[in-house]
Amino acid sequence: MNLEKTAIIFVLVCGFLLCCIPITLYEIPLSWGGFYHTRIAQNFAAGQYYDSGSFGPEGRIQVYPPVFHGVSAFLIKVTSADGLFLARWVPPFVFCVLIFVWYYLISQVYSKNVALLSSLLLLAVPAFVDLGFLFSPHSLALIFVFLAFLFLDKPVLSGVLGGMVIMTQFSAALFYFLVLALWFIFDSTKRKPISKIAVTSLVVALPYLGYFAYYSPSFEVILGNLGLQYFFMKTTFVVTALAVLGLRKDFFAASLGGAGFILSFLQPTNFCFLAFPLALFSAFFICDFFSHKKLAVVVFVLIFWLCLIPSQEYVSKLQPAASEYESFVWLKDNSVHSIIASGWYQAPVIASVSGRVPVLGFGFPEQKRVEDMVALYSGDKRLLDFYDISYVYFGIHEQYDYGSVSPELDRVYSGKGAFYKREPPLIYVLLTVDTEPDLPPVLSSYKGMEEGLPIILNLLDQHNVCATFFVLGETAEVYPDTIAELALNHEVGCHSLYHEDMRTLSYQEKTERVEKATAILRKVTGDVTSFRAPGHSCDTELLSILSQNGYSVEASACKQFFYPYRPSEENWLDKGTMDFLRVPISHTPSYFYAPLIYPRSWIECYLDVLEIQNDHRVKIIVIGLHPWEFVELEAPGYESYTKACGEYTQTEFEQLLEFLHKRRVTFLTMRQFYHMWEVVEEWSPI
Repeated sequence: MNLEKTAIIFVLVCGFLLCCIPITLYEIPLSWGGFYHTRIAQNFAAGQYYDSGSFGPEGRIQVYPPVFHGVSAFLIKVTSADGLFLARWVPPFVFCVLIFVWYYLISQVYSKNVALLSSLLLLAVPAFVDLGFLFSPHSLALIFVFLAFLFLDKPVLSGVLGGMVIMTQFSAALFYFLVLALWFIFDSTKRKPISKIAVTSLVVALPYLGYFAYYSPSFEVILGNLGLQYFFMKTTFVVTALAVLGLRKDFFAASLGGAGFILSFLQPTNFCFLAFPLALFSAFFICDFFSHKKLAVVVFVLIFWLCLIPSQEYVSKLQPAASEYESFVWLKDNSVHSIIASGWYQAPVIASVSGRVPVLGFGFPEQKRVEDMVALYSGDKRLLDFYDISYVYFGIHEQYDYGSVSPELDRVYSGKGAFYKREPPLIYVLLTVDTEPDLPPVLSSYKGMEEGLPIILNLLDQHNVCATFFVLGETAEVYPDTIAELALNHEVGCHSLYHEDMRTLSYQEKTERVEKATAILRKVTGDVTSFRAPGHSCDTELLSILSQNGYSVEASACKQFFYPYRPSEENWLDKGTMDFLRVPISHTPSYFYAPLIYPRSWIECYLDVLEIQNDHRVKIIVIGLHPWEFVELEAPGYESYTKACGEYTQTEFEQLLEFLHKRRVTFLTMRQFYHMWEVVEEWSPI
């Protein structure tokens, strides 16, 4: 074996051992990113491309560049190894491959001496050594970058490798294109091949870029620079000084240096890209200054070990990004499946260790969610309901990102990080549908029954939700088979006989309407125990009549009350049974809240109701709908009522069901709610 091969093997062994110093001290990956990328790779291995582990209850289509996760998924399948084990031990091996590819590239562009010296000096740059611990796409992407530069004389092959860079890691892709752009500017002889390479790279990656643009919720570059102190901590004074001394007019080296400097200035985590030109210019200086080979070897050995001291010290102090690991183990052992609020860095660790879902997550999060987390930590308790959050985590990174945690929550754990717990509300959602002609009494058609009702039933079936359908007696006579079929999967309640204001009727007329409608519905569906007055026109007389006719629930809107209650005895005409419950409607979306009147989403309306019921541990949300709201209607003079009909109502209702489906809510019919109300009354302070 010749001296050159021995030397590069020595460099690779040194690099591997340098990485193994901290890895052997911990049984978990050193980087927070390792937890994130491990989970995505495991999802890939299982054929799952939907990321529900770090983006709250809704989850998100996986949009991160796929090559690294695809390779990692292959390793997981082939080796059957635990993902976190790979996240610990794969980085040092990829790290060594990266050093070798760099060595080979520089040996082809310059000389083997420069290649060997620059490879060795890379180990003296802490920003580069970081790559030996990161289970992330950085190292793999840089391997593709340098291979692309190696085959510059073969534009198609180089372009294919450039496309792989884009599909592996975005910041490495930016580094790649910056180097090409600067090289294009500096060296006119390389402009033609560089143009071909850049175009080919984009064409190769175009399918993924289109996919990313379509599915990514937002893309915002995270910028920031922490100054010279951070610069020298990651690059060291000695290597930087050697690089300055070795500066020369070399187009490729200058392009590497310019791209690395620009990226490092924009974002401090990009100092790894600056490590390569620093090592290269330092190697230039050593080769130029020490022309006598023996003296050069002796001096370089001394300089190298002097340079290596900062890297060794840096490595010796490394701790896992999961330094608050025990906090997340506590969460796993002491909580049920729930949503956790946290900052970016610890979110993937929380997801991996505890099995709980952090609401923020990492990797191109929605900008609104980022802003919402700032508002939450600043005290916006409404967001606890919006994201269905059970715990708020506050550790080192959250302290840096948010300063403090302001919601009035109980601290239930305080280790290296703290968990604050809210008492999760019990939320019961009662979906109700007033089943009647179109916009009575303005119209008398049944377009809603023919076209709108099937839409409602389909959406309810998709989400496995039962509802209560308050049916007019006259509607049941027109559609007896439809109502009978409704009763198979849902509750059928009574909506009186005709759609009229019952408060204007005499006691006898009210009794006749109730008795006749009840007889029609019970003949079609069986027992009927829930009632809603047409137009919510309920009064004390009607309550008495309903009680006498076997009803146990009245569900009209009530101006005085917003929460279920039992009518007081003195308000009853008939002093008979008091086993009766009023369940006021909370929220009739499109009918009362048409876009021109109440331009907010139904999800916001739902949150409004939760806020109004803030004093109640048990939240009761009663939502009222009409089949005719789901179809386009024309009623001259009543545009404020029909404005929301059709697509608006369909979309809002579907989005509301999707939202609730991911939250801890229980859907009940009126009959089901009545039977469990006694327990609810004991839980809920009125």
